[in-house]
Amino acid sequence: MEKRALIAVLLSLGVWILWFYLFPPQEKTPPVPEKSAETATVQTEEIQKPEISVVSKFQQTFTKKEEVTIDAKYYTAVLSNEDGQCTSFIDKVRNIELIVTKSKFDAKGFFDFPVHFSTGEFLHAKDIPPALWKMQKDASAVRFSTVAIVQKNPLEISKKFTYNETGQYFVVSYAITNKGQGEFTFPEGGVIFSPSDFLGPSMDFDNSYNELHGIYYINDSFEKARKGGGFFSAPEDLKRENGVVQWAGIMSRYYLLIMIPQGFAGSGVVYDNRKHTGFRTGIVVPVKPLKPGETITHEFKVYVGPKNKDKLLAVDKHIGDAADVSKWIEPIRDFMMWCLLEINRLIGNLGWSLVIFSVITKIMFLPLTQRSTESMKKMQELNPVIQELREKYKDKPDVLNKKIMEVYKKNKVNPMGGCLPLLLQMPFFFALYSALINSVDLWQAPFILWIKDLSLPDTIYRIAGFNINILPLVMTGTTYLQQKMSSAEVTQQQKMLMLMPLIFIVIFWNMPSGLVLYWIMQNVLQIGHQMLINKIGKKK
Repeated sequence: MEKRALIAVLLSLGVWILWFYLFPPQEKTPPVPEKSAETATVQTEEIQKPEISVVSKFQQTFTKKEEVTIDAKYYTAVLSNEDGQCTSFIDKVRNIELIVTKSKFDAKGFFDFPVHFSTGEFLHAKDIPPALWKMQKDASAVRFSTVAIVQKNPLEISKKFTYNETGQYFVVSYAITNKGQGEFTFPEGGVIFSPSDFLGPSMDFDNSYNELHGIYYINDSFEKARKGGGFFSAPEDLKRENGVVQWAGIMSRYYLLIMIPQGFAGSGVVYDNRKHTGFRTGIVVPVKPLKPGETITHEFKVYVGPKNKDKLLAVDKHIGDAADVSKWIEPIRDFMMWCLLEINRLIGNLGWSLVIFSVITKIMFLPLTQRSTESMKKMQELNPVIQELREKYKDKPDVLNKKIMEVYKKNKVNPMGGCLPLLLQMPFFFALYSALINSVDLWQAPFILWIKDLSLPDTIYRIAGFNINILPLVMTGTTYLQQKMSSAEVTQQQKMLMLMPLIFIVIFWNMPSGLVLYWIMQNVLQIGHQMLINKIGKKK
């Protein structure tokens, strides 16, 4: 009776989850207001509601817009003297543009690497009218400079990009000089350095797998900023966390943009918490008052590249956690990725490579699968005895469990033996999930027919905003068939068959198609193995 109640509760829970997944509460997204040309030219002091910025204006220190192209081993970057920003950054290995200027977010997108003099200015950086900075370049560096009027005091700001042809990173150096007649005290006792408010590549940002995060390393802990408020509080526009900050940046699905202070640490981190804006994350750096003519300097290593732990550690030993991979899953994930890419070198299609890899892993686990099958068969043979014990001791559950275990022990049956192959496959499952989510090598990898991207669900069309996917249906059918074949004579497991496919279809519905394909292959191979076992059993 208790088991029936448990099954009913689980079934109700599965139906509840499925209902809210298929019909989620709709949230209306407020439209982002378009800016007119007149609004774009209004100075910052006029658009403060309340005070947005302590910067009155940036002086036009150059007369015309100029650009310079940096061609390094792993990337090609275009730098512009308009605000001294990077207007294009291409991963040369994969020919992917990482600067996105058009998205559903109200974000500028350029890698501007600004210095902010207040949290209000940090939050509304895109509203400050652009200015043409003075540009100087040589063989290994490009330097931009301008003068900002900060609370009526002129400050010269210099931003220097230093690069090399073979490096995995480049360096951004800042210099701030007091050009006024008196001592200048920074409005909030420091400045904020940030890389950008967005990071590519350009994708379907409505898909939950493609979301971005601000990231930072504070007090020896890696953190991912998540927008929103608490259960009982409205979200604030700006989030701040105090502590020792060793780096900060942005994480997209496959890439990272990280600023690493050199020779100093931040005293806190701030990030944009507004839902429909970008993901700007900045390092707060305390700064002492500047005497007339005095200069302060700060230097950052900047990593822009894929979520590859080896490359991250080659740049700085503190940024390895930004790869965002569990240390338990990482070795298996790296092994699986190596196998897939090596197989793909011969096959030329990652989908078929995944099929072949599924066969290889099935062969690896074949001895365990065989033992599991034998264990299940023995349990089926013992089922009449177990049923008699259940009837005899139905009012004495403690005695019943003891008697059942005695029967299993006497017949050398492990009741968990049938679950062992599944449990051993789970690390491979999670490792493949991690690879499909984080590895750019699997992005937009096609298979056959309608399956165009193994890193996304195999959606064929949408009905009222709901994705219609094929592979989860195939996976659910093969799961049901595989379980029925392996437990046809076990009554309790027959009851659970009603629940498991429902749970599986909810869990797998929007998962990457490559992951669902792997699970289907495991089911199909297990069905074939079970058919062979049954055929041999009939002959005997």
